[in-house]
Amino acid sequence: MDGWRRLASVENGDPIREAWSTAREPQLAGLRARFPDESEEQLELRLAERWLGTELLERAMAQKRARGLG
Repeated sequence: MDGWRRLASVENGDPIREAWSTAREPQLAGLRARFPDESEEQLELRLAERWLGTELLERAMAQKRARGLG
């Protein structure tokens, strides 16, 4: 465990980012095939809804708008 803590934060995050990307890309590809006319932003929102659920995504988007970010 100590060796893990000594790793730089970038090195620490790489396996997590790789796993996330490995799961994300095929799902986005499937959404692109299913909804070919949608923008990347729309597809990303569909994926976020799939992963987070409608309620949590709506709460996150409301917070984003309240902060003037979207």
